[in-house]
Amino acid sequence: MECFYASNLDSSTRSLVLEGDESRHLRVLRCTVGDRILLSNGSGIRGVGIITAVERDRTHVVIERIEHFPAELPFILSVAIGLLAAQERMEWLLEKCTELGVHRIQPLCLEYSEIERLRRPERLQAKMIAALKQSQRSVLPILDQPKTLEEVLADADGAVVVCDPRGTAPVAPQGNCLIVVGAEGGFSPREEQMLEGVHCQRWSLGGFRLRSETAAIAAVSIVASAWQS
Repeated sequence: MECFYASNLDSSTRSLVLEGDESRHLRVLRCTVGDRILLSNGSGIRGVGIITAVERDRTHVVIERIEHFPAELPFILSVAIGLLAAQERMEWLLEKCTELGVHRIQPLCLEYSEIERLRRPERLQAKMIAALKQSQRSVLPILDQPKTLEEVLADADGAVVVCDPRGTAPVAPQGNCLIVVGAEGGFSPREEQMLEGVHCQRWSLGGFRLRSETAAIAAVSIVASAWQS
């Protein structure tokens, strides 16, 4: 079944109308009356619906079944990564984090960061929604505004994993996990001291030098696949 985003879906919804981009996407996929589709509200609820009518810019759906947090990770997996200067690399990171089950993405303003703010946040959100539909998730990750490493570590709840070529072979932690990846220039000496202060795990992800977004996705995959196996 194809999946569509419906932020107004809740546990009591019996029918709804898809409009705008979602209704147009449905027509592109040639869904028609009688077809079953998935609907995700991005907040943990996913429904199975049946299309009852297709109009020019509106699609009517009757809800057949509601599911709560289907197939989501049973712990909070977060990624904190130095802001990426290249927009397309940031978009790719958000897409893959969404597909792999990440709950929160925290851009970092680091001392070696080339930029200090997110660019085109509305486009980033659209990329994440598209990835949510692709992966048929019920939860849309939270994309936070940039923070400093000190702020993020102060709020960390669970294991802290740092991607570091000097680290050891990964061993996936149990429970909540924060994956931290530096800027393209790495961490400053002061930031390294902060990481030491929280007794983080340092993971080596192989013998090659990885881009920041590649390291983040490799680490996320290890944590997610350890739970699924």
